[in-house]
Amino acid sequence: MVSDISQGKMTVAKYKRFFYSLPIVGERTEQQLILLAKAGLKEEICDGLETEEFATLEALFEEAEEVEEGLKETPPSSPGKRRHTSPDHRSSKRARKAEKKVTRRMRVMDTPAKERRVKGR
Repeated sequence: MVSDISQGKMTVAKYKRFFYSLPIVGERTEQQLILLAKAGLKEEICDGLETEEFATLEALFEEAEEVEEGLKETPPSSPGKRRHTSPDHRSSKRARKAEKKVTRRMRVMDTPAKERRVKGR
């Protein structure tokens, strides 16, 4: 039972509610619960905690929520979070469209000014 306690894909707030609903909360000391809850946090959240030891379980969850918020604001840089690419390895449709626009502009700029004026008439 104790080994099954982990945040998984839950937010810290959901993990907190889940954790407090467990029967062991009434059976363990505050420090034991802190260690269990901390061990169950996502690795990137646990790594972001500034404090190693917490006075209360609530203090742990508060800091974990702050770390989670900070992670949401920071763009992902891990290789596991890649952008979706098409089979030809180009990025999104929007990027391809922007690339075409730039190419058209470059062709226009390569056309001598005299020819551009004639075409515009």
